[in-house]
Amino acid sequence: AEKHEGWLKEARIGEHTPETEEYGISSFTYRAFRPFHPVRLAQALDSLQAQSAPFSKVLRAKGFLWLGHAPQLQGDFSFAGQHYAILPGNPWWAEIDKADWPPGLEENIAPLWHEPYGDRQQELVIIGQELQKDAIRQALDDCLCTEEECKLPVEAWGSRTELEARKDGFLDLWIAAADMRVVKSSGVDHHSHDHDHHGNCVQEESDHHNHSHGHGHDHHHASR
Repeated sequence: AEKHEGWLKEARIGEHTPETEEYGISSFTYRAFRPFHPVRLAQALDSLQAQSAPFSKVLRAKGFLWLGHAPQLQGDFSFAGQHYAILPGNPWWAEIDKADWPPGLEENIAPLWHEPYGDRQQELVIIGQELQKDAIRQALDDCLCTEEECKLPVEAWGSRTELEARKDGFLDLWIAAADMRVVKSSGVDHHSHDHDHHGNCVQEESDHHNHSHGHGHDHHHASR
């Protein structure tokens, strides 16, 4: 009878407790419109991998990153099983001449567009159990470049020396990506664009970059 009453209770709309709520599983999306400082982000990812506060209850995370020292490409990010990976993804649309945009894109992308950086942004979906959401947001906010840093050339951040000292591959991939040497694609047309960037957070010393507009890039990747 008790089992029958329980079944009836769960069968009634609104009286069933989803397993995600019962076990404290939840998710949220972190968004920001400034680039991540590579050193501070690397330190935060060390904490994530070690499952130390405030990331101790994070189970999975996925999304894309904007790294201040490699502003041409999205960073495809994933975390699961105490391991994370960051891959150079597609170019931001701000990197591609609007003449090459597909029809309707400008209207569709308008809500995501923020001058002077275009569609560059952070968007991470974080899943976990009894998440400390505010603390996680603050920890990620602390990784963002400050307004002052965005006014300086990337070389002034001192990030290369600190990241080279890590010897874990975090820097190697992104230095190559910043130089656009590892951007490869199979069966996708490549286009060359001239860029006039606004602000040092998106400025690189290069006259021409090759971009591929499809998915399925073949990259060497850094993972932890």
